Formats: sequence, C-alpha cells, structure tokens
Amino acid sequence: MFDLTGKTIVVTGSCRGIGLAIARALHGQGANVVITARKPAQYPDVLATFATAPERVRLVPCDITSPESVAALFESALAWQGTLYGCVANAGSRGSGQAVCDMDWDAWQAHVGANLHGTFATLQHAAKHLCRQGKGGRLMAISSLSAVKGTAGFADYGAGKAAITSLCRSLALELAASAITVNSVLPGWVETEMNRDVLADRRQYESIRRLRIPLGRWATPEEIAPLAVYLMSEESRYHTGDVITVDGGYRIF
Repeated sequence: MFDLTGKTIVVTGSCRGIGLAIARALHGQGANVVITARKPAQYPDVLATFATAPERVRLVPCDITSPESVAALFESALAWQGTLYGCVANAGSRGSGQAVCDMDWDAWQAHVGANLHGTFATLQHAAKHLCRQGKGGRLMAISSLSAVKGTAGFADYGAGKAAITSLCRSLALELAASAITVNSVLPGWVETEMNRDVLADRRQYESIRRLRIPLGRWATPEEIAPLAVYLMSEESRYHTGDVITVDGGYRIF
C-alpha cells in the first residue's frame, strides 16, 4: 500500500520544515523526488538526509515567484526522469507581520504573490505536463489553518492561503476528466523554522498548546507528511477537491 516506486514527484520549498518531511516520506515509499529551494546553497547538507538511494533525489533551484523559474523546474524534472507523476506545491512565505492598516501595497503583493501566485504557477505547469502525458496524476498544495482562521498581522498570508484552497477545488473540477486529483492540506501549528519567533516565546507557545489545541501539543513536520504520501498514492485515486485540516483539533475547539 502507498507504493510510489518509479514515480517522479516535485516538492517545492522542500529543503526544510514540512516540505522536507514530505519529500523524505515520498522518497521512503520509493518515489523519485525533486526537491527545491530558492537558494540551495543555504542547505548544503540537505541531500545527506536522503542517505538511502540518493540517486532518487534531485535538488533544483526554483523561485516560485518567477514563472520562468517554475517552468525550468519542471523541464529539469522531465529531463531527469522523462515523466512526471505528481507535485506538492509547498513553497511560500509567512507574511509581513503587519496589520492591514499599516501594510503597504508592495508587502501585500509580495506575500500574496509568493503564496498564491507561486502556487498557481507551480500547479499550472505541473497540470500541463500531466495532461500532456495523459496518464493521470496527483497534485496537492499546502495551505494553512490561517485560510479559515483569521490571524491578526498576517492578513496577507491568510488571504493567499485561503485562495489556494479555492484554486485547488477549481483545478480538481477541471482535471477530473484527466484522472488527475487535486487536494489542499491545511496544517495547524507546526514546529518549523517559519514559526521560530512563536517557538521562542514560551508564554505564547504554551498558551497555544494548552488553551487552543485539544491534543495538547504542536505538530512535527513528520506528522503532516503521511497525508501527502496518501494523496500522492494510487490509493487516493477517488479523493479529489478536498480541503484537509491537520491541526490537533484546533479548529473545532
């Protein structure tokens, strides 16, 4: 079950955090994995985390805010393996941390662009290649709990992530006839570098953990990854257009 042997999957923003955990989980199930970073030189040891079968991993620089860079990413993946099976659109930015009344237009554009426009470019290029191949495939995007729960100071982040869920549902309808499934995943609070300031503030961290998460703890990136394995697998072939929350019960509390 969940065997991905011989299947090539692109995972953007995958040199750390949730993206890296997803890439490693897919690789562990036999997939050929293309991992990306805007500046790969910042992650000199990332390939060493794929110690078993390193020949099934390729690191490609990619800036998702550049359509040309995204196009080059998929051309590189195809040149490497000759075919594409799936894509996990994970890369994005955290947001400006500014209130709406204080946010300038450039900050809004930058963060909505990185999250929404970058995801659009990634899924669009992946979808075009999958449709051209005519063999079906799997697409998924990492959104956020902020897509459905407002976060003061991060309206740019939440708006971009909310739009991603709508984008995925529209894509699911457009691509269903081609046997391509499309789903989005909304992680809650996860212990990643992106949340380093909250993790460093023990009072805020403990408040979220004790008062807002019924399971009583934050997630690790490795607890998000198994869902990606399922959504990339043949076993998920009848699962499309979904928005799946993984938040320890935060949303229902």
